[in-house]
Amino acid sequence: MNRAGVVPADKFDTTAAERAVALGWPGVEPVIPELLEWIRDCNWPVARILAPFFASIGRPLPPYLRPILEGDDEIWKYWVISGVLAEAPDEPAEELIPLLVRFADHSTPSERTEDLHLAAAAALRRRRD
Repeated sequence: MNRAGVVPADKFDTTAAERAVALGWPGVEPVIPELLEWIRDCNWPVARILAPFFASIGRPLPPYLRPILEGDDEIWKYWVISGVLAEAPDEPAEELIPLLVRFADHSTPSERTEDLHLAAAAALRRRRD
């Protein structure tokens, strides 16, 4: 796969983001970690294209999301939860539920500052509804 064709060069490279979406799953699987970098801020133009695409992938995506959610970038975690997990048509993957519960009920001070507890609670509510 030509990474240059589907991995954005910058936050305004919507053409590459659109190519990635058009390629679909599993076509983009080899570059998913690189593509996930572009939803560190869902205000970026490429993130507005990629986040809904990630939300549509479903069950294959959690292994790629877990390292982000277990990492220390609270803002990225927030966007993964609110921009991908909370917007997915299915309930959150079972393997991510314990992490979401921890964020909702026992966020660290830095996670609370970025509203991870609120984003996680919203994603979990979808599961109960």
